[in-house]
Amino acid sequence: MPEGDNMMRTLIVVSLIAVAAIGFQTWRLDNAEQENRSQKTALAALKTKLNQKNSQLIALNILTQTNSREQTRLYAAAEETSALLQKRQRRIEELTRENEEFRRWAAAPLPDAVIRLRTRPAITGGQSYREWLSEDNALPAAGVSAAQ
Repeated sequence: MPEGDNMMRTLIVVSLIAVAAIGFQTWRLDNAEQENRSQKTALAALKTKLNQKNSQLIALNILTQTNSREQTRLYAAAEETSALLQKRQRRIEELTRENEEFRRWAAAPLPDAVIRLRTRPAITGGQSYREWLSEDNALPAAGVSAAQ
């Protein structure tokens, strides 16, 4: 029977080793599943951030294209305005050369109120306008002489 006892012990030891190996593998599998879940969560968060950044880039691209189109339009409008201004200036010069009365009018000094308008500082907003008015530079009402 001692041989049977040895065999039984061997069988018990092998069984214990098998149970321990199965337990160890189960523990490793559980750890791997937990790591897999945490990586899936992290991946989902990164995917959300990536989608947000992608949306921001699309919005920036649209804004850039819109700004580019508007800038092109403004340049075209500025060129057109410049061309119209040159055309107007040439027309004024033609009229000045052709018409004696117009030459006298163009050579006459400007009225005081107009001179004051031309010499006032650039007004860049409501605050600068109020400051300018507070310096007692108000224009007279229409139809009222500045000397009154």
